[in-house]
Amino acid sequence: MNQILNAQRLIQLSQFHPKLKNIWYLVAAATFSVCNEPQEIPKLYHYAMLLSNDNAHMYRFTLASQTIDLLRSELPMRKTLINENYQQPTFFQKQLTAKFREVILKIGPLAGLPRAINGLTMLKETTPDILVPHLDPIDPWEAAMGNSSPLSETSMRRKHDKTIQERDHTIQNGLRHWNSIYNKVSTRVVNNLNSSYPDLWYYTLVHVYGPLFAFDEILSAQETSLVIIASLVPQDVNPQLRGHLKGALNIGCDKETVEAVRGLAILISQWCGVSWKSGVVKL
Repeated sequence: MNQILNAQRLIQLSQFHPKLKNIWYLVAAATFSVCNEPQEIPKLYHYAMLLSNDNAHMYRFTLASQTIDLLRSELPMRKTLINENYQQPTFFQKQLTAKFREVILKIGPLAGLPRAINGLTMLKETTPDILVPHLDPIDPWEAAMGNSSPLSETSMRRKHDKTIQERDHTIQNGLRHWNSIYNKVSTRVVNNLNSSYPDLWYYTLVHVYGPLFAFDEILSAQETSLVIIASLVPQDVNPQLRGHLKGALNIGCDKETVEAVRGLAILISQWCGVSWKSGVVKL
């Protein structure tokens, strides 16, 4: 499998821009996922985890090399070393793990479910056992007969809408989030999607914005907005990227941060061999 990140590039990403100090790894994870390079996600994850320790910034060069060496080791030894390193994960490391999962989940409707599956699988394989949820197996055959649940509801971060009222609440949250992003052009964009195919707008609202993009218990609305920008940059979809660049400002991100996210996503896309037909739109 192609390897793109080395120690020097990890350091380059972590120091790309001061505004991205606490989000560079999420922006990078989204971009690599969309570029179909999920093997790079564990490097970002473990480097960010190591940098979260006290005084880690003084040893960022050493930690970058340690990250590469750790993930280069053979599988049984690698898993043992990972578990030894995180016997007592900090609150921040638990939070960081949840954020990585959420980022990769949210790229699903933007870049395709297979890429989200591959990214989350790669992350799971290199996540410390103590940070992997322990779940009862799901039997899809029994669930299809109504004899058991098809969901691990007690471990899901989202609530499963069981009533019409709960579903309507989720949809309203999605609409509020949509309006915050698109602001003055919200009505025009909604009706453009709806007139293209009513089911397109239904899918966008009910299955993407409501339960996914508007969900802010793990990523903030601003973090989600920046991750979406990073996901759109490699795809050569300037009309959508333009809307989300402006939308990030509408939802509270400052211009310098938005431009830095765009720049970081372009750099990573270039490392992945992405080319664009007519450049990448900017603010």
